Amino acid sequence: MWCVMHVEDGNEIRAERFVGRLLGDGSGGRCFHLTRLRNKKYGGKWRTVREELLPGYVFVVTDEPEELYQGLRKVPGYGLLGDGGGHVITLGQREADFMEKISGKGSRAGEIALSGIEIGKDGKITVLSGPLLQVRDSVRRINLHRRVAEVETELMGEKRLLHLGVELRNV
Repeated sequence: MWCVMHVEDGNEIRAERFVGRLLGDGSGGRCFHLTRLRNKKYGGKWRTVREELLPGYVFVVTDEPEELYQGLRKVPGYGLLGDGGGHVITLGQREADFMEKISGKGSRAGEIALSGIEIGKDGKITVLSGPLLQVRDSVRRINLHRRVAEVETELMGEKRLLHLGVELRNV
């Protein structure tokens, strides 16, 4: 199950370490915050930078959300987003599937890679590689000037527009 934890902006890595200790090595759980790779132009040159996608949010994938919640309740300053009744908020299946598609697994979990695109002679944009291949139907627009794809999805009960990085490829 995917759970969402809200922390102060800038404390995501600290929260990941803390939750990692709570989960333990044998739990099979994962804890991470989402970062995206994106191309930006500095001094006339394109450079790949890493940015926070959802600052202040840490995602926890675990089969034991209640145990995690009980452990976090004992420590002030950490909280899972809930309904006020002290329950752990888990993402719905559609939301969790979307997050799995864009965020990856393993050592790169939480890092959203660049998606390769090409522009055809007719001006049509084609996605060649990366996370956009998995969520092609959710892409609302590709902003070539900023080198981002605007992806619309429902996340944590709200419609959100996520900006994922793209890079132009010459084929």
